[in-house]
Amino acid sequence: MKVLTKTLRLGLVSSISSLAKITGILLPLLILLEIAQEFGWLKKISQALGGLCRRLGLPPQAAVPVAAGLFIGFTYSAGVLLASVKEGDWAQHELTLLWVFLSLSHAIFEDTVIFAALGLPLVALLLVRLVPTFLVTLALAHYFRSRTALPRPADTNL
Repeated sequence: MKVLTKTLRLGLVSSISSLAKITGILLPLLILLEIAQEFGWLKKISQALGGLCRRLGLPPQAAVPVAAGLFIGFTYSAGVLLASVKEGDWAQHELTLLWVFLSLSHAIFEDTVIFAALGLPLVALLLVRLVPTFLVTLALAHYFRSRTALPRPADTNL
């Protein structure tokens, strides 16, 4: 019984500690997201990444979650991703494309810096992650367009 109590206590303390760390990271990110939206920075990010998103079959509002996912990964950008998806009008295929893109490339810059610090070639690291990410996402977008009457990227007014 003593071992069980000790194990449960350690698990509870560890869980609370992890929750506090995640909250300490997510809360400032969400505040920064609100500030960025107030100052129009999100619009600038969306415009900068809009062409890329459009080519991948994603709506313009995907730019913010794409940027967050690429730079800080799923764990720390979860709040940003959820807020963007809740605020936007997303089709199911767009959410699927976003999920596929970010699943293959999340935290790409953070991971690349870590591995480059270990001596691996920076360009090769980026190419190994980015090329398959774009190929798979583009192939899936093509598949969705061929199965439905979705507009091609050049045909949209985005």
